Amino acid sequence: MNEKIIKNPISKIIKQSFNRCAGRLNIAVPFLSSFTLSILERDNIRNVNDKRLITRFDETNINSFDIPTLKHFLKCGFAIQFDNRIHLKLYISDDNVFISSSNLTKSGFEDNIELTVKIDLGNIPKCITLFNELWANTSLNEITNDLLDANLAKYEILKKREKFKNHRPAISKVGSFTIGTLDIQLIIDEIFKQKHDYSKTLSLSYEANKLREKTKNKLMQGFNTDIFYVSEQHPKRRDNLFYDFVYGFEANLASTGLRELQFKTAFEHPDFINVIYYILPTLVNMEPWNLEDEQTYSEFCNGIFDFNIPQYTEALPIRLASYFYPKYFVPIFKLEHLQKVCESFGLKTNANTKGEKLFIYNTCIGNRMKSLPFNNYIKSNIAYDILYTVELYKRLQEGEGYQSIINGYRQAWKKRCIEHGKEILIKLNAIKER
Repeated sequence: MNEKIIKNPISKIIKQSFNRCAGRLNIAVPFLSSFTLSILERDNIRNVNDKRLITRFDETNINSFDIPTLKHFLKCGFAIQFDNRIHLKLYISDDNVFISSSNLTKSGFEDNIELTVKIDLGNIPKCITLFNELWANTSLNEITNDLLDANLAKYEILKKREKFKNHRPAISKVGSFTIGTLDIQLIIDEIFKQKHDYSKTLSLSYEANKLREKTKNKLMQGFNTDIFYVSEQHPKRRDNLFYDFVYGFEANLASTGLRELQFKTAFEHPDFINVIYYILPTLVNMEPWNLEDEQTYSEFCNGIFDFNIPQYTEALPIRLASYFYPKYFVPIFKLEHLQKVCESFGLKTNANTKGEKLFIYNTCIGNRMKSLPFNNYIKSNIAYDILYTVELYKRLQEGEGYQSIINGYRQAWKKRCIEHGKEILIKLNAIKER
């Protein structure tokens, strides 16, 4: 048999070689994917005795950490070991031996421009010897079902991050920073000049920060649903995130408007643990989120909504993001409210998913309010003041009367925002005092 050079696609020839294998099926390849299931059929290799795989097991790349595919190899009877240094692609199927540039993925076998060499008979023993040497050197790195099960949480995080890795942020543009002749920056300046007493908010923030660290420390000791929710009469009723969100420091800083049943349903769901591992990947020994990086920030925002959990829809994902990363998220938990604030800043965007909107809106607010020397809890209050000041100004310009406008708001906090807005507009000579 002479050497034969083969161009892609190689799926058919490799699959036929595997299916005809009788005694030895050895594979050394760094990257593999679910495409393997179309190449490696369990029933066709059932009677092959020597089935071994050497691959990578590296949590930074989904193609070297594809747990379902590795489980498929185990079900097919393979022994698996790993070495994160390997880069060769070697496929040994009895006397059919291939050295290739192709990983065991669809792109590697079909889509990419790759070359594969079918080795002549004289070089087959050398390839088998090389494989056995690699196998001996990786004897301590066995991949088992127990190891894969222990790493499922990492895999789920990596899969979600990979899903949004190349997601392009929605297009956004901040246009005019004016409403008619009114400069929005002047509103921000005037709010700052008013020197409102934020001492209560700062005090609550301090206590909330301490509880946040306490929550993280509990999670470092292991995930437990009690950290998030317990029912009435439970001794830890006041010592969990639900209670703090609804009745505690966090509630006084920024209430969600969610009912207890909504928290209970989401927090007690068996998949909620994956939400927490996604938000805090260090809990499963993965690298923390770098939210200073715009692309990573976008990935985080898109992925945090990507869980199929009842009652985990809009407010709760945003609330959890702002709780664990208060520096990066304004604690306003309705996308509609965030949108209105940003539109008052002149934002125009084609964002249509929740993740895109969360990313765009928080980026816009962060940029517009970055000069203010306050935390995001205070900035959220200022954001509402800006929103309702602009809203009041527009309605007055359209001819509505102030008393009629303020009477239309039932919630006390909105009335206060309108009253603040009137004071600001008078200071700016945008309206006359009546």
